[in-house]
Amino acid sequence: MNNMKRSIRRIFWLLVLCFFLLLGYIGKLVLVDRTTISTNSYNTRLRYVDHTIRRGDIVDIDGEVLATSVLQGDGTYAREYPRARMAAHITGYSSVGKTGVEAAENFQLLTLHNEFLQRIAAITTGKELVGNSVVVTVDMDIQTTAGNLLGNAKGAIVVMEPSTGRVLALQAYPDFDPNTVAANWETLKEDEKSPLVNRATQGLYPPGSTFKLISALAVMENAPNWQTRTYECTGEAEFENKVIHCYNNKAHGTVDLKQALTVSCNCYFAQTATELGAAKLKQIMERAGMEMPAGFDLAYSRNKIGLEAGSTESELVETAIGQGKTAVTPLYMAMLASAIANEGIMMEPYIVDHIQYSSGEAGKQTVPKKLTEIRTAEEAAVLRDMMVSVVENGTGSAAGVKGVTVAGKTGTAENATGKDHSWFVGFAPAEDPKIAVAVVIENSNAYGSATPIAGKVIQEALNQIENR
Repeated sequence: MNNMKRSIRRIFWLLVLCFFLLLGYIGKLVLVDRTTISTNSYNTRLRYVDHTIRRGDIVDIDGEVLATSVLQGDGTYAREYPRARMAAHITGYSSVGKTGVEAAENFQLLTLHNEFLQRIAAITTGKELVGNSVVVTVDMDIQTTAGNLLGNAKGAIVVMEPSTGRVLALQAYPDFDPNTVAANWETLKEDEKSPLVNRATQGLYPPGSTFKLISALAVMENAPNWQTRTYECTGEAEFENKVIHCYNNKAHGTVDLKQALTVSCNCYFAQTATELGAAKLKQIMERAGMEMPAGFDLAYSRNKIGLEAGSTESELVETAIGQGKTAVTPLYMAMLASAIANEGIMMEPYIVDHIQYSSGEAGKQTVPKKLTEIRTAEEAAVLRDMMVSVVENGTGSAAGVKGVTVAGKTGTAENATGKDHSWFVGFAPAEDPKIAVAVVIENSNAYGSATPIAGKVIQEALNQIENR
């Protein structure tokens, strides 16, 4: 009898425990995860909304409307996008599902501020029920310049404020017209150019020589004599079963770290990588935030670190010069440039500035947040000076802006499926950075280099900031 009572008591407390665990899980779903679930693009309920509510607007930082809702004859609302393609990968679409800010902020866009008062006013005066608006950090003047410069070239441009992580422009091509997504859905989803993919946040590319910024950080940390150490570049060098060539087999002669970065000497960085080893280079890659989730508002891909402590020498030297299995997003490369500009502090990127209620009051504001510290402020300053040399004396001269000190790094990434990709990452003014950029152009032989495009974007961004 006593054993039976003990068993019943145990079962009772087990059921109580299960009840409270279930209660806690439901509470987590409602209180913690509700926004994530409601904005997930795989949530089919996003297609079934209350069409009697006028969805809030999406506007840029200066108040320009990027997405709005228009009343239809049947009393429902349809979404319109005044800037169409130019802001497509920011706004996304709200028709056949949702993407972009439309998905990320779906909860807010359909939330009625002071709902009780709004519904009373709707009943008594016929006033519309209006959801909250979302103000994005993007400056459409900079965004438009980036879009026009990108033109019909496949690729992406990201412009960011280094000290905060605020995204000022996020441009990608191929793009689409969010006004006609529903009508053209079958064509869009089958298009081999993948216009619905936001290359700025979801495109993964070999970083090419822009990766040498990370390799340089590894040298500075692990080679005590890096300031005086030199290397004799003959234009090519053999490692295990891999022959590394400098561009056009150019022999750079005697180079130190600064000179190697300035002229983008592959052989120097390949050789130093073999001396440091794969484990130390991977450690710097991880510290530079390559594997950290960015916490970005829009859908994004995670970078791929194609290096392990036991990687072969061939894999190591390929990685050190930005080839091999490593792949990065343009968003991340803008974050890396921003971190160097921001004394080694990498900020979490964000594109939603604040929520604005239908009454005109400002609601929830995004607070800038530190993501990681890639290196010390002193080391970041040294690397900044090297990047200035790249633009003033080396491969990045086409990114120069009259009267402005630009810091940058060029890159050419080999593409196994076609022509090389062209990269440029950098920031300006170097002595007091206001903006950072990352530009990638796919198949650059056909569309030109990323470097002069970056220079023009930098100039426009600085002009807009100065005129505020």
